[in-house]
Amino acid sequence: MTKIRAAVVDDEMPARSELTSILNEMEEVEVVAEFSTGKGFLEFLKKDSIDMVFMDIEMPVMTGIETVQTMERMSDDFLSVPRVVFSTGFAQFAIQAFDLAVFDYILKPYTEERVRKTISRMKQNMEEQAENRQAGEIINAKNNFVIAADNKLIVLKSEEEIVLIKALQGKLQFYTTRGILESKLLLKDVESRLSRSGFLRTNKSFLVNINMVKEIEPWFNDTYLLIMKHYEKEEVPVSRHYLKDFKSAMGII
Repeated sequence: MTKIRAAVVDDEMPARSELTSILNEMEEVEVVAEFSTGKGFLEFLKKDSIDMVFMDIEMPVMTGIETVQTMERMSDDFLSVPRVVFSTGFAQFAIQAFDLAVFDYILKPYTEERVRKTISRMKQNMEEQAENRQAGEIINAKNNFVIAADNKLIVLKSEEEIVLIKALQGKLQFYTTRGILESKLLLKDVESRLSRSGFLRTNKSFLVNINMVKEIEPWFNDTYLLIMKHYEKEEVPVSRHYLKDFKSAMGII
């Protein structure tokens, strides 16, 4: 069984120890690190990867919310961007926390039952993601993708007509074999729809059709630049955060 790699960030030792103790009782979880500051946690992400983090909100110097905002802003610098579970003794922080699209929110004091519910959801989420992959590659499923553009609905054959999707200034640009189409869809929603059709995130702003990759050029820090079919002048970066999944999907050893 693949364990869920977790970290706990809380400036109060008793609360941190209590949560770690509960997590250590669960065979599906491995607590790999504990931190008393958000800064220490962010430094850790530069050299190790985890699946989820339990983050206290009220911390001095850098709050949990500020830590997560920094993590999202600096995502390309980290080996992983884990799912976030906020924890606090005050319910009024919930709305602001969920504005960051965190995975869950737990009120202190911790209970084993409540923490177990979060872990159960995380386990299910990871299993669903694993089902989208087989033998290290993206599963291709034939399907159409419909977007509203130019005052009409355009039906695209995902694998054959969509080359890449780029997030730019609050909109998405679909680079297709018919030209570039603009949409107000969110990149994360498009990624969810196309993950079974051979599409892979390579950067926080790019989603690419791996069947449309023409060339892979070495870039700095052992990353890559992609040259895509039909749009050879559009250089697509593969950031460090997405490098492992990209190499696996492309069969790069």
